[in-house]
Amino acid sequence: MSETTFSQREGKRYSCPQCGGGLIYDIASGKMKCDHCGDLSPVPADEESTDASGSMEVTEFRCPQCGAAVYSSDTAATSFCSFCGSDVVLTAKLNRVRRPAAIVPYAVTREACEEKYRQHLKRYHLCPADLKSTETISHFRPVYVPFWSYRVQGEGPVSVKGVKSYTKGDKRYDETWQFTFDAKVDRRGILYDASTAFEDETAALLAHTGRDAVPFQSAYLSGLYAQVADVEPENYHAEAYATAAKEMIEKVRSASGMDAVTGYQSANGAYGVPNPKISQELVMLPVWLLAHRQGQRVVYTAINGRSGEVVCDVPVSMRKVLGVIALLGVLFFLLLQLLLTLRPDKLMVLCAGLTLATQLCFVSARRRLKERADRVYEPDFAGSGREYIGPAQMLLAAKERRSVKAAKRTESGVPWVGLVVVGLVAGFNLLPPFLRSVMNGIGDFSFETLNKLLMLAMLAVSVWRLPLRQGDRSAPSWIVSLAILLTLAVGTVLLFQGRSEDMVYYGCCAAMMAAAIGGLTLINREHNEYASRPVPFFEKEENP
Repeated sequence: MSETTFSQREGKRYSCPQCGGGLIYDIASGKMKCDHCGDLSPVPADEESTDASGSMEVTEFRCPQCGAAVYSSDTAATSFCSFCGSDVVLTAKLNRVRRPAAIVPYAVTREACEEKYRQHLKRYHLCPADLKSTETISHFRPVYVPFWSYRVQGEGPVSVKGVKSYTKGDKRYDETWQFTFDAKVDRRGILYDASTAFEDETAALLAHTGRDAVPFQSAYLSGLYAQVADVEPENYHAEAYATAAKEMIEKVRSASGMDAVTGYQSANGAYGVPNPKISQELVMLPVWLLAHRQGQRVVYTAINGRSGEVVCDVPVSMRKVLGVIALLGVLFFLLLQLLLTLRPDKLMVLCAGLTLATQLCFVSARRRLKERADRVYEPDFAGSGREYIGPAQMLLAAKERRSVKAAKRTESGVPWVGLVVVGLVAGFNLLPPFLRSVMNGIGDFSFETLNKLLMLAMLAVSVWRLPLRQGDRSAPSWIVSLAILLTLAVGTVLLFQGRSEDMVYYGCCAAMMAAAIGGLTLINREHNEYASRPVPFFEKEENP
């Protein structure tokens, strides 16, 4: 079968009973609408039955740039890829795909989708202007995303340990209980997306429920698109069991009045579900999808086609950021010149606080970026051996996660050495004046001593947040963190030396602000990288 473009009218076509024109699914009315006379008709049932393999014939559309595939029973033309953001003409050919068992029809129209997107962006004053342009917004596409809907059942005895704490008088009591109960689990509608082209993180944030599902009819796809289900249902069995177990244990905790329930186990169980059984069916859920390409990065927006929930990573315009920094600098200068009078050493302490805040933001941004780059919330379909830990399993393994974090905190001795040095400096320089203030009255504890205390505290926090402690050995992280740490250390030394030259303090302030601006620039770059994805590339089929 030869590959064709959309100009070739192939695939299933629904005809209007009044004029013979083409019918497409109309979201506003929930019926089929004629694209010629506008007449509305009920959604027709499929005339052909599903074959023994459980598949159906559709027209599959592929992007010639990235290889992404969607399908539809109609051949409505499109010249834009909703996955890589390229302005290309998709190609089409007939194919057979797995037939879904159910589908949730769209309730959010295109007009409502675009309005929700505009309202969402109003909260982001620093986003690039092209994200709000009419041309960008016109590229929203209604794409059905396949989800596996799991049903977990189990029945049998479950043993648990419960912890209950209470206070009598001035004493606190902690009681540990161990008991067995007969559990009966029947959890339906546990959803996980069945397409590798759609990220699990985004799918979870869209908060689909599947409650409004109806039996699948291919007419619902007329004029719309659907992703191909290429994830086998076994990939999410463990997470489905974990989700059902988490809810079961939470019900036990609530009914028993325990503060926490741990150590639960059952015979022949999975994550605590006794004698478990699992089944699944394929459900198509509605999503409005937008891919906005910026160079070799793509900014995605997904809107729940039923509830209108918006999931959107918004980049920041560097031009707007620099404008805000310049405006704040002018206001800060005028404030200090006209209203306030700060001694140079106090000004340096203020600048140190701003610089430290920059470092904390940068470390946090780097951590989130690494999690997304490592796809820690995604299952591993590439066979590299990395185990998938979903949200329910993460909750069930809370104790193990805390142990891992504790181990990471002791991986490197460098921060501890730095903190010990800071502590010794603080002890030798601040303890004597503090003791004198206690002996002679707290009034003797001067602002100079307080400034030294603040600088030492900020220096300690800066050492504590070194990239090595976060498992980050990248050059940008070290450049920013060491520059900020160096300026804070120099400022601390100047305070303890009691230097009287104003220009020395002003020079240190300038160095701190330069380090902070450099950090903000890198934060903006890291954020924009976090708020976008690399241009995706999927498996491309060769022309038959």
